[in-house]
Amino acid sequence: MKNNPSRLGEIIAIIKKYKLTKDISPERVRYALEDLGPTFVKMGQILSSRDDLIPKEYCLEFQKLKHAVKPMPYEKVEEILTREYDCAPSEIFASIDTTPVGSASIAQVYKATLKTGEEVAVKVRRENIEELMERDAKLLKKVINLLRLNKIFGDIIDLGNVVDEMYERAKEEMNFITERNHIEEFRDNNKELVYMKPLKVYSKYSTSNILVMEYIDGYNISDTEELEKDGYDLDEIGQKLANNYLKQAIDDGFYHADPHTDNIKIIDGKIAYLDFGMMGRLSKHNRTILENCIIAIVKNDTNEVAHLLTLLDTGNKRPDYMQLKADIKKILDKNKSTDITNIDIKEFVSELFILLRRNSITLPKEITMLARGIVVMEGTLEKITPHINLLEVLTKKVNAANAIFGKEKVEDFALSTLKSTANLLLIPKEALQTLKGINTGELRFNIELTDSKHQIDRIERIVHLIIISALDVAFIIGTSQMVIKTEENLPFIFYLYMAGAIICTMWLLYKLIISKFKNF
Repeated sequence: MKNNPSRLGEIIAIIKKYKLTKDISPERVRYALEDLGPTFVKMGQILSSRDDLIPKEYCLEFQKLKHAVKPMPYEKVEEILTREYDCAPSEIFASIDTTPVGSASIAQVYKATLKTGEEVAVKVRRENIEELMERDAKLLKKVINLLRLNKIFGDIIDLGNVVDEMYERAKEEMNFITERNHIEEFRDNNKELVYMKPLKVYSKYSTSNILVMEYIDGYNISDTEELEKDGYDLDEIGQKLANNYLKQAIDDGFYHADPHTDNIKIIDGKIAYLDFGMMGRLSKHNRTILENCIIAIVKNDTNEVAHLLTLLDTGNKRPDYMQLKADIKKILDKNKSTDITNIDIKEFVSELFILLRRNSITLPKEITMLARGIVVMEGTLEKITPHINLLEVLTKKVNAANAIFGKEKVEDFALSTLKSTANLLLIPKEALQTLKGINTGELRFNIELTDSKHQIDRIERIVHLIIISALDVAFIIGTSQMVIKTEENLPFIFYLYMAGAIICTMWLLYKLIISKFKNF
């Protein structure tokens, strides 16, 4: 491995070779990434699915990096296998191909046969790849500062954030114990589905640097002509693939983050996923917000979409709520008269990411990863059954779930009111929208005052009274509804609502009485 000064000089030389300080065209950047090696190829691959971070033209160019890494010599692979197993590979494998089935920036895969006769895929991590990527990531941040690249790229991308994003994602993929656990969790989540082929992993022969899995032959899912010749129904495959992917995200909260055609095969009438290095998780909280956001988009509810996006925002900058609403309205109005089956998901997501960047909204990584996964899956579906629209399937699924589990969701929502007054279950919709507006900055006051401090204090007190009054009404209505609907013992939450109603009512009476003396 090269030392830091020589590697730093190499990075700077390649940046100068492609004149990136003067011309940052997507093609030039891609050529530079290829010359810079595995770390930078991996960065480009990750960025190819992140048009929430970089412009679309860069994403499209970086997609050409998928197969750009030269494989390690087989002699080096044999060394790694011998070191990991503490014995010759021939003691584990009856045979192993010397030419890799696939070669990527972090690892390469070989077809082999175990002594037991089972055909397996052996994934071998590149020598010193973790140290190489850590070193390159640190050096690249130095180069960004030395050449002041953020001043050049500033309007397009924050290079420091990109480097951090790349390294964190790469670290997740570098530990094969983690990938093994991903395979097993995915298998457990889908074991009840007869049309899914679970991938078997051989833990006995797997380490943090080697992953031994069942070898999946079959058809690549994009081999539509071969599939049809063999009697497969492409519509059935597409429908099952779409429904399963949404099950992964919405029901399981654990989904394949890179479902392109090379990672999905059809074998013995079943769908098999490959490569579990890049998986995404979606918390129950964010799944609920996402479901509500989808419904709001379908209903063309600009206010609700804006509100939900601000709830998801993890950034430090507070967006201009009125501008955000205006931008959302433009996107929704554009698709307002378009049948949902004809909406271009790729274009819609791309416009959404541009909107987020413009309004300084940062979504959780799990959301952006899912959005990109959905776009990739949509591209996969286009190659199989173009008329199956993932957005339509998603909308039907969310609406069905809300219809079936509506009662449970209402109960969960009621319990959440103990933690936040922003979503009180029984506050009238108009009052709730007003409170949302105050919270987000949508509601604005333009007032000319002669005695501004006194008047502002007075307005503050009035607003406080309005909020307490709204809460009081909510508590009173809530307790009334519980008494009407509950036939047996009243739930514990009834007494909490009752206590809230008494406290708010007493406070309001107190304020009314003292206002007589203070001319409130």
